[in-house]
Amino acid sequence: MNTEAYYLVKMREGLSLKQRINPHYSLRAYARDIGIHPATLSQIINGKRGLPFKDADFVTKKLNLGPKEQALFKESLLQKKSSLDTIKVSAEDTRVILDDSYYRIIAEWEHYAVLELFNLENFNRTKEEVAAKLDLTNNRTDVVIANLKTAGLIEIDEEGKLIKVHSDVKTTEDISSQALRDSHKEALQLGLSKIESVAIDLRDFSSSTLAVDLSKIPEAKLIIRDFRRKMATLLSQGEKTEVYQIAIQFYPLSNVKEYKQ
Repeated sequence: MNTEAYYLVKMREGLSLKQRINPHYSLRAYARDIGIHPATLSQIINGKRGLPFKDADFVTKKLNLGPKEQALFKESLLQKKSSLDTIKVSAEDTRVILDDSYYRIIAEWEHYAVLELFNLENFNRTKEEVAAKLDLTNNRTDVVIANLKTAGLIEIDEEGKLIKVHSDVKTTEDISSQALRDSHKEALQLGLSKIESVAIDLRDFSSSTLAVDLSKIPEAKLIIRDFRRKMATLLSQGEKTEVYQIAIQFYPLSNVKEYKQ
């Protein structure tokens, strides 16, 4: 298994592809093309220094990376800094990333909840159990399952049993998306209802108010993502009987307009 940081692998790969087409293509030319000083790029490629996070967006665009590659590229930049504890998350990433063409899958909470039901112990993979577990009407269950089937995320076998096609599904991050905005709104509304309907020993709502340095926001977001993945790793161990949602809120209270690095 390759233990090098993902961003470094992709940057070296970018240089290799250029040199495959043109054997005379130099590191200096590569530095020019991706907008990094040649001396700095040499140190990065040789593992002597890291790529500054502020350059991540520009470099990923120059390397023509797709949404999943962009996400992994950025995550790997701050992976060491954002390591919270001893929980180990698998280095292998098999997530399928959805974009706005899957609007309903992303925006409406029931779709991800159905996909997560497959990870429960003794889930018998029927429409009836989906409806019972998620407290959905039969009609709503049919619609959600049809959406997932059309999206290629589930299949139905000859016995009418549901089959999950991909082991893990996620959305893009740090990319403007109406579907994601609507999904976050639904998560907030669900949270409000759960405060009243779920016993306190089965839920947790907490918040902190703090003054921040805006230059630390990218690293803070990576820590939040690292935390989410480690929570998923922790809670996936043992006997799984219920589906939960974790929604972390992190936003400015002061009247910030824009931050320029």
